[in-house]
Amino acid sequence: MASTVASLSTPATFAAAAALPRTKVVPGRVWFPVARRGGGFAVRSSGPATPPGISDKVSDSIKKAEETCADEKVDGECAAAWDEVEELSAAASHARDKLKDSSDPLENYCKDNPEADECRVYDN
Repeated sequence: MASTVASLSTPATFAAAAALPRTKVVPGRVWFPVARRGGGFAVRSSGPATPPGISDKVSDSIKKAEETCADEKVDGECAAAWDEVEELSAAASHARDKLKDSSDPLENYCKDNPEADECRVYDN
C-alpha cells in the first residue's frame, strides 16, 4: 500500500504565492473568485449609518459623564449625566431606524406611484 506524504516545507508553494499579484483593497467591495479569468467584485451593502452629529454628541456626552463621575461620588449630577447619554443613544437608534425605513428606493417610488407596474401586489 502506498501512502501519500505531503511536505509542508515545499519552497515552490511559497515562492508561487509570493509571485501572485496583490489586489488593491477597496472599502465597500468584496472580491470573490469566479471560474472565468479576472475574478469578480461585489459591492457590499451596509446598513444606514447614524446621522452625522448624533454620534459625536453621544461621544461627547459619554466623556462628560465619565468626567462628572470621576470623583467617585454618588450624586445626582452623575446620574443626570448618564441619563443624558442614554437619551442621546436612544435618539441615535431611532434615527438609524428611520433611515432604514426610508432607504429602499423602490418603497419610496411606490409611495409616490402606487399604480405603477413595479408596485402592484397580487393576491392569490
